[in-house]
Formats: sequence, C-alpha cells, structure tokens
Amino acid sequence: MASVTSTSRSTRSSRRSGAGPSSTSPTRLSRSQEKEELSHLNDRLAAYIERVRQLENDKSSMLLLLEEKEESTTRETANVRRLYETELADARKSLDVLANDRARLQIEMGHLSEEHSNLQAR
Repeated sequence: MASVTSTSRSTRSSRRSGAGPSSTSPTRLSRSQEKEELSHLNDRLAAYIERVRQLENDKSSMLLLLEEKEESTTRETANVRRLYETELADARKSLDVLANDRARLQIEMGHLSEEHSNLQAR
C-alpha cells in the first residue's frame, strides 16, 4: 500500500513540474486513482467482513453441535452407569446369597458329619 501512495505522489510531482498539457489534469488522475483504490479496498473490506460473519456462523453451528454431542454423551454415559450399577448390585446380592448358602451348608455338613460319627461309634 505504501508503494502505491509513493508512486501516485511522484506522478503528481512530475506532472506538475512541467509535463505538457494533457486531457486530464494530474489532480483528476490522482483523485480517480485514489477513488478506484478506495473502492477496491472497500470491496476487500466488505469481503473480509462477510467472511468473518460466515466463520462466526460456522463457529456457532459447530459449538451448538458440540454441545448437543456432549449432552448426548453425558446422557448415554449416565444410562450405561445406571445399568452397570444395577447389574453389579444384582451380582453382589447373588454372591451374598451363595456365600450364605455355602456357610449354611458347611455348618449343616459339619453337624451331619458329627452325627454320622456318633452313629458309627454306637
């Protein structure tokens, strides 16, 4: 951008210094160049602003999608955890029942073994 400005300034000064008369004055040429350059820069700025808006919209959409996925994952994890904890509690209950049955049967076997020994001793 600096080179464009310096070029237009040098053009102005050289034309003022004694170049022959032309159909357009140096001021008009310079102003039309500046106007064209400003128009070009304005178009670039408008395109940049539009691109930023588009990226912000994309970002919003992606953040919303990410939030939905995180909520879904959280729900699914909670459901799996509940199922796991329920199955684990059932397995523990079954294990407790089996341990109690085994203890009861061992006691009963001890009594029967003792009774058997008593009957054999007679």
